[in-house]
Amino acid sequence: MNLDFLMVTKTLTGLFVLIAFGYGAVKFGMINASATVHFSALLMKVTLPCTIFISLVQKEYDPAFIYDALIMIASGLVLYSCMLYFSKFAAKIFGVKKNSIGIWAFSTTYSNAGFVAFPIALALLGREGLALAVMLNMTFNITAYTLGSIEIAKDSASTSGELDMKSVIFSTINFAIVLSLIFYFGRIELPELAATSINYVSNITTPLSMLLIGMSLAKSHTQDILKNRDAWTCAAMRLIIYPLILCGLFRIFVPWSNPMITAVIILVMAMPVASTAVILAENYNSNADLAAEALFISNIACIITIPLMCTLIPV
Repeated sequence: MNLDFLMVTKTLTGLFVLIAFGYGAVKFGMINASATVHFSALLMKVTLPCTIFISLVQKEYDPAFIYDALIMIASGLVLYSCMLYFSKFAAKIFGVKKNSIGIWAFSTTYSNAGFVAFPIALALLGREGLALAVMLNMTFNITAYTLGSIEIAKDSASTSGELDMKSVIFSTINFAIVLSLIFYFGRIELPELAATSINYVSNITTPLSMLLIGMSLAKSHTQDILKNRDAWTCAAMRLIIYPLILCGLFRIFVPWSNPMITAVIILVMAMPVASTAVILAENYNSNADLAAEALFISNIACIITIPLMCTLIPV
């Protein structure tokens, strides 16, 4: 499998520039570091739900695609759930602090699918690969904002003693997921004015989330980022250990006939830490510094690891 190194470099460089703007805005006093709370709320309650909703609603309905999509959804639900709870076990082995286990497990389990994997999947695997990556990302949304959010919330619950399950389950994100499924499978056409407006809001998600990551990094001691053992073990799990485990499993056992499914799963799972980890950590008062540092390290290292993992995809 040939990888377009220029495309990968451009994608990652663009994200780094946005992170740098957020970092500089806080460091040079243009924005108060406390603004991350408000940016996080805007992302979680407005822009991200719009992105999730519009990405599926505007996809062309294709009956032939449904079978592979259902396989991808079922596989994603199983993989993400298993990886999340295996990560909790691994966190104890790596000696992660008790009030950071949730965010560490989340960061090792969930990759940056939407912002990095989508353009790479399109370049490597074409439109079919991109469509399957979108379906896999649905399971990201379903599990990350339910099971994943619960684990992150437990970090703060370990000190406050409270866990607001209602706010986790009945969130704007989960409402957007359910509504998008109803519109897609019900083939309900969205009015053009509504679609245009939602797209405008959706387009804010990527730059705003990258700015938030930079702002979160600015609140931590930059000189200590590369010394954080938990951030390094998290990045290693995300970029190397999990992709290698999946490559090995799929070489032995592949329960589907379409090799594109295998390629998409491994490609998505080889991406760096999801920016959502920082957003959720801010939202649930977890260790946002750890999430931001693991994301920073994994985004740098993925320039080397992604091409290497792509050569191992058994297609």
